[in-house]
Amino acid sequence: MSQISLTWSTLIALTDNNIETINNVAGVYRFSKKADDNQYYVFFVGSSDNIGATLKNHTLPSETNEKLRNFLNQGGDIVFRYAIVEEKNIQLAIEKQMYKYYLPECNLEEPQSTLEVEANLN
Repeated sequence: MSQISLTWSTLIALTDNNIETINNVAGVYRFSKKADDNQYYVFFVGSSDNIGATLKNHTLPSETNEKLRNFLNQGGDIVFRYAIVEEKNIQLAIEKQMYKYYLPECNLEEPQSTLEVEANLN
């Protein structure tokens, strides 16, 4: 199993202005929401060849994942983090690892990847 060291962004508030600062960046990302205990819990993970565009699409009314759309529309303290990963097969493998680790409630299915990697998730 390959070990991968990721450099994660800080927690970033999910706003249009913050999303627009991330252009043409490929990698993995996750959405988290602050709960009543003041801890952030991951509710969605993903990967993209253009994280900024993908995050923007998630926030539009046309988002096809109804569970994610409803969760985002609830509002609250929602943040995201991302890590740059250029290779698509590595993106998918890390997305799968994040899915298995966080068990995010808004992902509809487990990401598909035959590659097994171990990356730092924090």
